[in-house]
Amino acid sequence: MGNVPKDFVVGPYEEFTVYFYIADDFGVTVGEGKVEAYYRVNDGDWKQAYVKKAAAGENWSLYQSIIRRFYGESQDFYVFYRKINLPGAPPGSRIEFKIVVTDVEGHVSYSPVYSYYVANPDGPKVLIVDPSVEAMAFQKSLDSLMAQFNVSRSFYHYNLSDFEAVAKPLTRLKPWMLSDHHWEGLAKYYNIKIVSPDELVNALQSFQPQAVILSNLWLPDWGLSEDQISVLGDYLETHHAGLVVTAGNLFDATNPQHVGGTEDPPSLAKLLGLDSLAIADAARGELNLTQASVMVPYVNTGYSLMLSDRGPFNGGTIDVSTYSTVGWQCVLSPTHFGMAKRSVSRFASENSLRMREMGESVKNITGVQFNFSLSASMVLPGILSSMDVTDRGVVMGYNGMVAEIPIERKLLERVRLLHALRGYVPMLLARTSDYSGGILATDGNYRAVYSSLELEAGSEGELSVLRELVDWTLNYRPVQMPEVVILSNDIDWGIKGNLLASQLGAFGLSVKRATADDFEAYRDSRIIIILGGPDAYDGVGGYVMQVLTPGEQSAVRNGERGMFVKTNVWAEGQVVIVLAGQDRWATGGKIRDYMNGIDGSYLRILATFSVSVS
Repeated sequence: MGNVPKDFVVGPYEEFTVYFYIADDFGVTVGEGKVEAYYRVNDGDWKQAYVKKAAAGENWSLYQSIIRRFYGESQDFYVFYRKINLPGAPPGSRIEFKIVVTDVEGHVSYSPVYSYYVANPDGPKVLIVDPSVEAMAFQKSLDSLMAQFNVSRSFYHYNLSDFEAVAKPLTRLKPWMLSDHHWEGLAKYYNIKIVSPDELVNALQSFQPQAVILSNLWLPDWGLSEDQISVLGDYLETHHAGLVVTAGNLFDATNPQHVGGTEDPPSLAKLLGLDSLAIADAARGELNLTQASVMVPYVNTGYSLMLSDRGPFNGGTIDVSTYSTVGWQCVLSPTHFGMAKRSVSRFASENSLRMREMGESVKNITGVQFNFSLSASMVLPGILSSMDVTDRGVVMGYNGMVAEIPIERKLLERVRLLHALRGYVPMLLARTSDYSGGILATDGNYRAVYSSLELEAGSEGELSVLRELVDWTLNYRPVQMPEVVILSNDIDWGIKGNLLASQLGAFGLSVKRATADDFEAYRDSRIIIILGGPDAYDGVGGYVMQVLTPGEQSAVRNGERGMFVKTNVWAEGQVVIVLAGQDRWATGGKIRDYMNGIDGSYLRILATFSVSVS
């Protein structure tokens, strides 16, 4: 096959010409030999396309790229350069085409079954990163294509290595691991382009999309590098562009860089406000769980998707047929996490063969053995859900083992805040009734969504949800951040409190300082930071004792702990942060550490919290 439309997209009612090249040792135009071409629109009936001869001068660069595969080889076979013209169609159309060739001896070969889409050039620009569009073209004729690759190596000696590089990994997968993605459901409304991961950076610069969709990038060859993720993050920040990430993008068994690590490199989890997942790899090593992954794809417990009344939705329920990826539930409350764990564990028990097949496929691809029955018991998400966040890192336990894991300061402060805000941040826009599938969102200087469901592989209901998510990310609005109240006595304010207030102000937050004498007027504020411990002077200590448990107060006095985040202390929808040391200088040290941990990603968590409780 010579050509597919650039970015898998054509304009409305635009005719497209497909060129292809046939090589055979006896011929295909006499006797039983024949060349057939077919196309269909939006999964309709296959229609036969008229095959024409193509002259060498037609699409000269394409012709040269094809015959270059034969340079330097002395071979005896017949070659045929042909073309078909595919008709135009309205926006929202998906056009598939294939070639079937029978030689004079009755052997039949099949081309890939390629797809392309008719986009709406007047709609918002949406960039889709989805290598499975090309992969599915090969999957549908895989046996025939692999036979052709084998023959090309052993007999004809023309170079099909680039095609084989796409097709060969698919032989290691089970058919249920790849699904058609129905981007025609978005192409009707948006000006879409579909690119591979290695084209992402250039596409951001040339296309300047208003939203980016990362579609199920779970195979190792489909992963984004830390540099690519960093460029994407900068683009989102600068352009306030939307981000939608689906299904297996956070599958740490194949692309751990998407989840990140304790040194806080750029990661998709960070862009999505799912920073706690970054600790999973360290927990795996420290707690002897090397065969467990934190995320597990291809789960479908059969429950309907319940839409919330926040974000783009107004409630309601839809049936879903697509798979979900589980493990993200560590961001839920313990009760809701328990519901998901029971349901997913039951699914894994009833589908043990599928769990084994997944383990075999991942081992064939990566060389690493994972136990997906163990992983689906949600052991790692459970550890993340129940961890204790200290001043230096996190303490985790499993099966009698306990490990304290140090974390880079900026990641640590985000994890501390997120751990306290479970159930608030990220916002849960939709979930299955058993919490096995969910759609999570964060707000701030850009809007981001993670759908654990592979919505793009679904039917009209799932695609309508995906479209609403894209619209929500496109409809960026600056978040009105609540005022930050700092409760402090004069001593702690002078040592570091005023510097903290200046830093928060530089980030664009409105800051109000309060003393114990006037704090009653501010105790219902949305965000409160208290400087000092239970023994702090001038009445501040009395308020600290209302926030911290007796054990936490003792930990402050003993110098063991001094950084805490609490919710709903004096009012619903409230965050109270306590920075406390054994004395005034130790309190100053905790304030300094906290200031070193604040960045734009931290503020996005606060912004999302503000939206979620407003």
